[in-house]
Amino acid sequence: MEKKKNTVVLCYLRTHRRNWGLTQKELAKLVGTASSVQISRYENGKRAPKIEVALACQVIFGVPPSIMFPDAHALVEEEVMRNMYRMDQALSNTTSLTGLRKRELFNFALKRALSTSRSQKEV
Repeated sequence: MEKKKNTVVLCYLRTHRRNWGLTQKELAKLVGTASSVQISRYENGKRAPKIEVALACQVIFGVPPSIMFPDAHALVEEEVMRNMYRMDQALSNTTSLTGLRKRELFNFALKRALSTSRSQKEV
């Protein structure tokens, strides 16, 4: 996952942490991170959180990682979709059951991503 320089990375971690009166140090203890410096890096978009941290935030705040860290989610989604497209193209002439099943999975994932994208634009 590449991060462009000089871009603002959207993250709602600080908002949720402050709404509940938690300090960065307290949140770091809750999620099992070494220090509040790491929490600051997540909040300022300097680092994408590890999956364990993102899931811990979901446990604490009840907000899915895709909502808490929307830009990180979008970057991952874009990369995965690009990879699925390439694999789908490579399987375009397949007649095997497993190849067709894979293409079906890719189609479902694309539809899900498109419907999620549309619903977020409507909000």
